[in-house]
Order: sequence, then C-alpha cells, then structure tokens
Amino acid sequence: MRNEMSFKISVLLAVYNGEKYIQEAIDSIVVQTYTNWELLIVDNGSIDTTKLICEKAAVNDSRIKFFKLKEKGKTNSYNLAFEKSSGDFICFFAADDKLTPRSLESRLNNIEDIKSGYSTCLLRTFSEDHTHNGIVFPKNKDLPNYSGGSIFFARRLADLAFPIPVTFPNEDTWTSLHLRAFGVNKHLPEVCYDYRIHDNNSYGYALSFDEKRLRFLQRMEAYQIFYDRYKDKQVPFVDNYIKFFVKGLNFAKNSQILNILFTQLPVRERLIFIFYSAPILYKLRYKYFKFFSGIFN
Repeated sequence: MRNEMSFKISVLLAVYNGEKYIQEAIDSIVVQTYTNWELLIVDNGSIDTTKLICEKAAVNDSRIKFFKLKEKGKTNSYNLAFEKSSGDFICFFAADDKLTPRSLESRLNNIEDIKSGYSTCLLRTFSEDHTHNGIVFPKNKDLPNYSGGSIFFARRLADLAFPIPVTFPNEDTWTSLHLRAFGVNKHLPEVCYDYRIHDNNSYGYALSFDEKRLRFLQRMEAYQIFYDRYKDKQVPFVDNYIKFFVKGLNFAKNSQILNILFTQLPVRERLIFIFYSAPILYKLRYKYFKFFSGIFN
C-alpha cells in the first residue's frame, strides 16, 4: 500500500431519490481496505428518505460528508462535491453502484504519475435482469474503460475538468476527455467497480431508439464543446482524434451511415455511430446486448 495511506482519496457521489440502493453504496465505501478517504454525498432535490439515510451515515462516520441542493441537477451535484473535497485523488461514484473492497487501494497503487496520473479499471454489471447481469466492460481487459466510477484521477487533472458544464447530463464524458488529453494513464485490468443496471438508470437500458439516441447525442455534445475549447491550443489528442470524432458525430446526427463508414476513426467509434443512426441497427445491438456490450458502450 502506497506510503502508508499518505494520500487522501475523495469519492464524489451525486444522488437523487436513491433510498433503495444508497445504503449499499455507502457500505461499499466504508469497508474499503484503503481507509484514508472522504465520501462527499450531494443530494439534488430528493423527495424520498435519501436525506435521512445519508445524514445517519455522516453521523456514524466522520469521513462521510453530506450536502443538499434544492434543485435537481447531476452535474451541479458533482461540482459541489468537488468544491468541498480535499483529496489528492478523485473518484466518481453513484448511489446505485458498489465498489469492490480493494477498489481504492488497487487503483491508487496503480498510479505511476502522482501529479498527472489516472487509472482506469474494469466495470462489472449486476442486475435482476439476466440479460444485463455479469458483463465485464471492456471485454478486452487490457483496454481502458472511461465510464463513471471506473476512472480514478489526480487532483491536477480534476482542476482542469471542473467545474463540469451544468448543461451536460453526465460527469464522466467531459472529465474523461481531459484525462485522455492531459493525463498519464495506467490501466488496471481488474474489476474495481460494480455497476447496477435497473429501470431507472440515467442512461436507460430499455429505452426506445429515439430516446436512447437523444440521450447518446446529448452526452456526445461534450466532444464538440471540448473541441471548441482546445482546437487552437495545439493539443495532440484534439488534432489527432477529437476533430475526427466530432466530424463523425455530425454524420451520426444526420444518420449519414455511408459517411460514417469512411471517417478517420477506429472501427469501434464508427460502429457506435452507426448503431445510433438507424432503429433497425439499434435493435440489433440491443438484441445481442451481451455480445456487443464491453465492445461498444
């Protein structure tokens, strides 16, 4: 264990009406083998018993801090959690997910560059629906995964990404772009994050094509804004990848499948855009969810 827990880890958790699962999430933090952490929970307008559960947890463990926003807004919650944090490293978390017991320890020990390093790990789904249960992302365990709690990063990188634009529906797309552009990754080919799939996931796993496509395109707007911000800064990641991704994204918005096929993007990205360009292709992807998941998010 690195330097006998000299580094503090800030776990940021945004929650809305999370009474059903949040105690499990909190418990998975409390039992971590690495103990120098703080859990910053921000509730954004819950009307269930979430507040009571979180307040009780904060009383029982001084490392847990609870804050409440009146308005609903996921990115607002993560921005406030980061503002209140004091850790050397940052990890996203969600109220319906769980960390494996050695998650924080393993990921911190995996970091090589203390100032600009970040770690990616494998994600494993769990669900009452067998179709969505027990899938490991990505299937190639040597490839990085940039979904939510799978990324673990130094505070210097967080300072570049925060505050997250409040118009974004999620926290990880915008943040991961900064990690890939300015950070040094050390991938950990282990499952450190358990992601629960259920009816109320923010991304939606049983939505119609039109709704799923809309949510996908909303998330991908982060690429366009990132490109606009850094296109004149001589950032290799922008010049060599983002500008082509934005071009492919615009083709996807207009369902121009032939144009997508000939973009200068890896096959994975082209196939993702194609899946979200036509209902019949999306249905094919969903029908064979277990096969495609972990290859195409």
